[in-house]
Amino acid sequence: MNDMSDASGSFRRRQRLAPEDLASPQLFRLLLRLGLPAMFGLSINAAHHTINMIFIGMIGEDQIAAIMIVLPVLMLVAAFGEGIGVGVATEVGRTLGAGNRSRAGAIASVSLAAGVVFGAASAIAILAFPDLLLFGATPALQPLAQQYLMMIAVSVPLTMAQIILDFLAIAEGNARFSMWTLVACFALNMILDPIMIFGFGFGLQGVAIATILSQLVALCIYAAYHARRLGTVRLAFGWQWRDIGYLRPVLAVGAPTTLTSLATAGAIAAMVSLAGTYHGEAGIAGVGIALRLLAVGTLPVIGISLGAQSILSFAWGRGDTARVLSAARILTAVTTAVSGTYGVAALASEELASFFTDDATVIGIAAQAIVATHLPLLLFGLRQTVLILFQAQGRAKAAVAIGLAQNGYLLFPLLALLPPFFGFSGLLAAMFLASALTGLLSAVCLMRTLRALRQRSADHLTSIRPYPSFCP
Repeated sequence: MNDMSDASGSFRRRQRLAPEDLASPQLFRLLLRLGLPAMFGLSINAAHHTINMIFIGMIGEDQIAAIMIVLPVLMLVAAFGEGIGVGVATEVGRTLGAGNRSRAGAIASVSLAAGVVFGAASAIAILAFPDLLLFGATPALQPLAQQYLMMIAVSVPLTMAQIILDFLAIAEGNARFSMWTLVACFALNMILDPIMIFGFGFGLQGVAIATILSQLVALCIYAAYHARRLGTVRLAFGWQWRDIGYLRPVLAVGAPTTLTSLATAGAIAAMVSLAGTYHGEAGIAGVGIALRLLAVGTLPVIGISLGAQSILSFAWGRGDTARVLSAARILTAVTTAVSGTYGVAALASEELASFFTDDATVIGIAAQAIVATHLPLLLFGLRQTVLILFQAQGRAKAAVAIGLAQNGYLLFPLLALLPPFFGFSGLLAAMFLASALTGLLSAVCLMRTLRALRQRSADHLTSIRPYPSFCP
């Protein structure tokens, strides 16, 4: 009797951890069950970084500025992890949709190995050449930033592995497991931060130590998940060298995300450097606060779209055009509502900035930057929806065009033109215009793509080519 009870309990636990049915006819419910956990997980991530910044602000404004100097370096490395993650999620989703589970496992295994190897190589490079990577650091910030960078470099391969495993769990329809793993990781990190920073007196190095310990816990959870075969995809170490060929489509699909993240890292470095030029350490800290708060609004939207990506990729792999169209419509409505609601938070910019510091100068600078970066969030949902849709369809060029707009080919010309004439106000104008123009471009591309989807669905076709000529 006890054996039967134990078996029943084990079965129920496996059911709770099992992936969702990506072919479920209840599309809106499925999107919520996949999107909300991913949204919640990334919201915890944003909250974790925000609370981190508050703790760091208790030490001093220079420490906030030092974190912002190091941030682009970490984003440069994480960009490749995000690219591999998006690529493997899309390819695994399409492969599962086509009914080929063994190939999905091989794709996931090779991609995870490639990410960890790249992370280890990046960590070695950071430790070898730290001085060359701290772009925009003032003499006062250089020692603080370098100490933090040298410590956090150890976490780079761990970060790569965690990013890819998170995307993989979402791709197989198990966003809930990804969410709870992220919650455990970031909750532990938030608990350890004040202990390491103030309890042990490690300062900025304590932030890095807390990050490393929480990542190790998250990876142990994922190791148990795959060792017990709770998911659909089977990771294996026995893949052959010819399986490396699976990386090609993964990298091709993930290239837009990688390039977007690289552009974002470069943009943050440029904006922080310009802010330091006009207002010194206070300028760097103020713009840094605004960018941290921006992540609180954008990461939940990205989380929702990541949950929907598995639905879109799976439906595309099955050739179900009508389902792709329906999912894209629902995603557009949800992401626009979430991002637009948070954009209104810009109206309370000074109150938000005061959570991080009591320095009046930093608060004033941060308040202006919050308004410039948050108002365009009214259109951010459209940008994220069309980007995810293009990735699910395998339209790498179109995804690159959208992904590189805001922090790439729109922002950098504006940074070159406006700040020399208008100073710090020009920097704020460049940040606002780049985001707003990206939103408008996304709106046009999304409308034309949805129109094409409607036409193909009405004609009962299983392919969406040729694509709208406006969008590459």
